Amino acid sequence: MRIIRIQAKSAMLAAVAVCAFLVTGCGGHSPQNAANDYLSNLKLYNYPATYQALSHQDQVDRNMDQFLTEIPMAPDVSRDWFKGILRTYDYKVGDAKIDGDKAVVTVTVTRPDLALWERTVDAGLSGDQTPDAIAQKNLTENTYPKVTYDDDMVMVQQGGEWRLLVDFPFKENILKEHKDAVDLYHKHDYDKAIAAYQKILDELDKEQATSNAGLKYQYGRELADIQNAQKQQPDAQAYIPKIVLSDVDMKMSASRVPGIFGKMTNSGDKAIDEVEFTVTYYEGKGKNKKAVFTEVHSPIATPLEFTNFGRPVRPFVPGETRDFGFRLTAAPEVQQKATPDLTVT
Repeated sequence: MRIIRIQAKSAMLAAVAVCAFLVTGCGGHSPQNAANDYLSNLKLYNYPATYQALSHQDQVDRNMDQFLTEIPMAPDVSRDWFKGILRTYDYKVGDAKIDGDKAVVTVTVTRPDLALWERTVDAGLSGDQTPDAIAQKNLTENTYPKVTYDDDMVMVQQGGEWRLLVDFPFKENILKEHKDAVDLYHKHDYDKAIAAYQKILDELDKEQATSNAGLKYQYGRELADIQNAQKQQPDAQAYIPKIVLSDVDMKMSASRVPGIFGKMTNSGDKAIDEVEFTVTYYEGKGKNKKAVFTEVHSPIATPLEFTNFGRPVRPFVPGETRDFGFRLTAAPEVQQKATPDLTVT
């Protein structure tokens, strides 16, 4: 009987030793298990549980209502699309690198390629179809383009538990910098846009926080698109004569402000993502003619980012004719004294 008691006690000690050796692998307290719990609750729309999984500082930085507008590892889409698109997300939790009270868990994410999906939907519209209806059909039939990449969930140990580290103020600053970089792209200031994107990627590289790796992947793709656009600038300038203007007229807009309206036709053989117009105001005639003011407008500006199917996202294709119209921004005294001239630039 004495031997049996010793054997039972030895077995208990061995189990405790194994648990200690795995650091936090028993009882569901490993970083991977914490990541799995968070993602499972996210997929079940259990938002109170996902909020409680945040680090103490993240809960100080964001209350529950604020958290619901920027949930980590969730799709960055409008409320109308959030649940439907979240259902399509597939998360596979991988290895964890543990360093003291911090751990980085790799998560492989497969989700809709949102920007490509939106462009695909808009390009295929016909008749009375709406982007929303086609997109909903794609979701039901699982026929949308997908993308797979590795993201990171960063965990910190607090109160004996692994909790999610997000760093919301850092993310907020990154999103602002990203918006500014996209604006530079749409102004065709490619050098500054590329520099801004590279700065963002460097900042994401230096900061360890949840979903930074996913943002790096997304912004890296956008940067590649911008670099490609910059390389195409000589071809784009040579293509300008292929954009043919017709029925151009200056008249009052619906808001009773002077505007320029007309039609443009892509008479070439390439699809165009961006078209820029310049309106130059001239005073005088002949040798005395001089430019006194210019304003720039973009009748076609295809977004890099997903717009929640809220606006047309399709290139200006060969043979297509589109109406255009925009309000003039020059001061009234300029418009009264000078004559506007519209060109594709």
